[in-house]
Amino acid sequence: MDAAAEPVPERRWRRFADVVALTLGANVWLSLVIIPSVQIGALHGAARLIVAMLPLVVLGVGIAVRSELILLGGFPSALLVPISLDPAIAAAHLFGPVRFFVVAVGVVVYLLAGSYFMAFHEPATPRSARPLASSAEPTADRWQRRERVYWMLTALSVACPLLGIYWVNFDPAINAFLQQMYAGRVASMSTLLNVTVLALWLVLYLHVFLGALKPHRTGDRGLVTDLGILRSQAKSGRPRIRFHLAVAAALILMAVLVYMRRGG
Repeated sequence: MDAAAEPVPERRWRRFADVVALTLGANVWLSLVIIPSVQIGALHGAARLIVAMLPLVVLGVGIAVRSELILLGGFPSALLVPISLDPAIAAAHLFGPVRFFVVAVGVVVYLLAGSYFMAFHEPATPRSARPLASSAEPTADRWQRRERVYWMLTALSVACPLLGIYWVNFDPAINAFLQQMYAGRVASMSTLLNVTVLALWLVLYLHVFLGALKPHRTGDRGLVTDLGILRSQAKSGRPRIRFHLAVAAALILMAVLVYMRRGG
């Protein structure tokens, strides 16, 4: 829609959403990439500067085209590029538990605010309004239970990945194991463990958390079809393709760990 044709409230909300996304995204970029890079001196050379600026460019593109996919998927992924090239940027000793949680709060606020404001649209002013009879009645118990479940899933969606990353970075037993088995490559292994935690969490979120919300749909033909497919697969007794992919991924990860161990 052309900017001149958009209603004034819609343009205001769009500008506000753009400012929120830019401010919170720049804060995450500075906290995760720039400040740690300055601390370890990882910004020397034009190539390093270009890589460090990549997440900010992706953020700007996402805001320019107002794409939720770029803002919520492309920008966080771009943050991993400079970290993957220099894993010391994400070393636990640069953050510490307190700073870790401060940065984590910034990331969570960016994701939640970006998701909300990018999807928000100012409703058009109706020509007429008539209150529904049901609007005066109290909220049904089943809807209150659903709302509590939604809030609980939201809280767990924030807590689970943060606790997983905190565990692999600050648990003394894990740190001692990495120091013993991967001396001189602790930063690289810590980065690998962080990526593994995020990947496992993404799988868990897609198949467990979103799976718990899927049955709440009503009148969904796709849901009925999926249930029928699951019944037929359960009767056949054969493993599905996901099982084979999970086994293959586990074997590949084990091979990588053995290679890194013997490569030292």
